[in-house]
Amino acid sequence: MLRQLLLACAALGCFAVNPLRRPGQWRQVHELGTDTPSTSNCTWLYFTQKLDHFAQEPTNATWQERYCLYDNYWKAGKAAGDDKAPIFFYVGNESPVDEYVNNTGLMWNLGKQLNALIVFAEHRFEGESVPDFKDVVDCVQYVTTFQALADYVALIDYLKTEFKTDAPVIGFGGSYGGMLAGWMRIKYPDALHGAVAASAPILFAPQLGLKGVSGGPEAISRNLQPIGGAPEQCYTNLLHSWALAMEVMKTELGRQLVSTAAKQCGTVTGSQLLNWGQGPWFAMAEGNYPFPSTYITFSLGGNFPLPAWPMRVACAKGLNKTFGTVVTGSAADVKYNISLGDIRVSVDWDQVSGNGPSLTEQQIRSSGVLDLVAAMADAAGVWYNVTANVSCYSLDAPEVHALHEVHSHDARFNRDYVRKGEAPVKETVEADTPCDHCPVCEGCVECPLCHKEPSRACTHPNGPVDRAFAWGPICCNENLHNICYVVQGVGTDFYWPPNVPKNYTLTTVAGPRGYPPGTCYKQFDSEGLFGSPTVDDGWSEWIGGYYDVNNSASHTNIIWSNGQLDPWSAGGVYPAGGSVVGSPVQNLTADGSSVAIAIELGAHHLDLFFPTDADPDSVKNARIVEESMIKAWIAGYWADRASKQ
Repeated sequence: MLRQLLLACAALGCFAVNPLRRPGQWRQVHELGTDTPSTSNCTWLYFTQKLDHFAQEPTNATWQERYCLYDNYWKAGKAAGDDKAPIFFYVGNESPVDEYVNNTGLMWNLGKQLNALIVFAEHRFEGESVPDFKDVVDCVQYVTTFQALADYVALIDYLKTEFKTDAPVIGFGGSYGGMLAGWMRIKYPDALHGAVAASAPILFAPQLGLKGVSGGPEAISRNLQPIGGAPEQCYTNLLHSWALAMEVMKTELGRQLVSTAAKQCGTVTGSQLLNWGQGPWFAMAEGNYPFPSTYITFSLGGNFPLPAWPMRVACAKGLNKTFGTVVTGSAADVKYNISLGDIRVSVDWDQVSGNGPSLTEQQIRSSGVLDLVAAMADAAGVWYNVTANVSCYSLDAPEVHALHEVHSHDARFNRDYVRKGEAPVKETVEADTPCDHCPVCEGCVECPLCHKEPSRACTHPNGPVDRAFAWGPICCNENLHNICYVVQGVGTDFYWPPNVPKNYTLTTVAGPRGYPPGTCYKQFDSEGLFGSPTVDDGWSEWIGGYYDVNNSASHTNIIWSNGQLDPWSAGGVYPAGGSVVGSPVQNLTADGSSVAIAIELGAHHLDLFFPTDADPDSVKNARIVEESMIKAWIAGYWADRASKQ
């Protein structure tokens, strides 16, 4: 999911982010030390997988899946007489698996303690696990979550045979990997005895409801408030800066003065400045860790770590003081008035009016608005100037995307994040019998892959696809739409203007129910990669039904952990009435084997990382709960086996 960062600005104002991470070269934090486990500890092996686990007519097509195996703990345990050690299995996600080997400290540390066999499996069509698509008919259709999970089940079966063990397997995953870990426990409970699903946004439109689709920006806003360790002024100053800047920039004089204050290389418009100024906060919230980290910024193509607590650092760039703004009205209703010096602004939803056209240079300079804009720009520069060599920011370089564009896979495939109009909709029907290449899903609507163009052999010119390919096709093939963050500026966060109309509905955001025509397949078609569906269900009803998302909280032996500062926490699993700002441990099942963990001051799957001295108590406590529950799952597994003998 991190690869959804498509563009960011830095050296000489702006540069394009490579959306494909380079494998195995970055670490959580450089100060961990040379004795910390990493890819250097791996024995790298390959396992022959079926290309299609669900074809109605069996196929002989195969490919090689790469995985990291570390058996030193396991061997030491066996030598000491431990015959109840588990298998720890990382459920690989949308990057080369090297990255997760290097950063999943929870799995390494607990594995050492429990003499676990350590396995990191690479997701199909990532890293070194990429087959040659050339001449394969409808090659892209094989890039799905359900095929990937079937791969993992096959690999686990093989490893149990090789090691002559029936040990319990505990799955670990973060972000999309967390989604897969949770779903694997739900779909294949015999293969995965328990799962740690960290920062896993598995809820789609039907489960999120109208309030849920604005949860991401609300989480970002928590980073800018005392709950996130920042002064309250940071939040309010940013919220007020947008409308004030927009009003002042109604004249050429205002645009020049504000652009200079914002360290732009040239004069920009008000909307350009807002898009630029609002662009980096999602990424910084994801990476708001208590230690310096390249976890998010490595996609820039170099070793440029964000500082510890980057959101606090951003707020300290001048947004932590009072500028003298006076506000009346209701921020919650997005209907309020702002005054700063001689500037007068009235905000009514997405409209702004005021005295901007009549302001003189002296009035603008004496108001303090340029100081506020400069503080906003310096704060954004924590991201844009991560290289520390930027003198001004240029919007003439590759476009700087706004929040919804930068982070939505939809933007990559030219689907509007907020649906426009009512496109013709293909009827969805329940389909207990699947079309070819899709699994049986009782009570589900038709699999999206049932709606394709006539079959064609792929003609991708270079044979193998890129080494980080899977995420886009998965979202397209299964209509996987994470929309827990797409609505902003509606009175519950620091953004303005709203990006939806006043009386927006869930249909406004997700589109009509059913199967409207899609467009994502066109990008793949243009590259000679055929087989994706021609429809696009913004409600994600097939994948939601297949993984029983409505009942996620009822499945046993799953830890659904989320950080309060993580934008993706809005799509996480909680009990009825629970949330990420609720109790640190929230029970989900009657037997107590599944919980939601809410981590105060936690960013994107912080609990999975190697521990550091800077970690807040909340994540230390979360890891204690996770350790205790994993041990209980393992003990329960062996007790159950003993009772059946």
